[in-house]
Amino acid sequence: MKTTRVLAMLLGPVALAGWTVLTDDQRLVGRLDARTREAVVAVVDAARRDGLPTEPIIDKALEGASKQASGAQIVAVVRSLVGDLKRAREALGPTSSVKDVEAGAQALRAGIALRELERLRVARAASPVASALEVMTILTNDGVPADSIAPRVVSLVLAGASADQLYVLRQEIKRYMSGGVAAPTAAALGGQGLEQVLAQQAAITGNSGGPGSPLPSVRGQSRVADPLATTNAAGAVQGNANVSGAGDGARPAGPRGKPKPKRP
Repeated sequence: MKTTRVLAMLLGPVALAGWTVLTDDQRLVGRLDARTREAVVAVVDAARRDGLPTEPIIDKALEGASKQASGAQIVAVVRSLVGDLKRAREALGPTSSVKDVEAGAQALRAGIALRELERLRVARAASPVASALEVMTILTNDGVPADSIAPRVVSLVLAGASADQLYVLRQEIKRYMSGGVAAPTAAALGGQGLEQVLAQQAAITGNSGGPGSPLPSVRGQSRVADPLATTNAAGAVQGNANVSGAGDGARPAGPRGKPKPKRP
């Protein structure tokens, strides 16, 4: 701490900022050649001055080194990532958190439309924006079409879905898919379940949910004749933190009463 203060007095804040970048990014030493490292540090420095998260940039450079990418490829990728971080922050708003911006950039890189991030801009301060973006990214990378899952997740967040409920939604959709349900239908079924839960919560609390567009309608969706598709989806996405049993299908009800004796 004392050394930092002395350097600040001797070198001035601008020089100290440059010194901080070099000391903070020692992970790059030995992983990148000198020319590539210098270019990456310059990108990180510029991102820091712009108020952007820098850790994802360093991680991306180290990932490129691990994959033995060329120096030119690494520099191009980190510059592209900076562009995505900027676009994510602009879409989510200047008050968005570092975690939100990082998750937004990853969502854009996964193919999520910029307009879906812009819709999240009006979400309440306590809304799980980063969690929503992570769910979209994971499910898109797992094969769910971005234009199928992203609008649904955003609408659910604007209606008041919690981070726990979004986590269970993700597990429920993946459960449907593992049972052979097509990805778009799985997204619709999982979304329908959470939509019903949120509607019930709103009826109890008298809260109509957050600002933004109404929940997407899933009426008219074709439901496959798979046992998973007939599960009570609303009960499977209650948002309980303990999700080990989430999505388990209900056992069929047994026959009521005694069977009537056959007539002779």
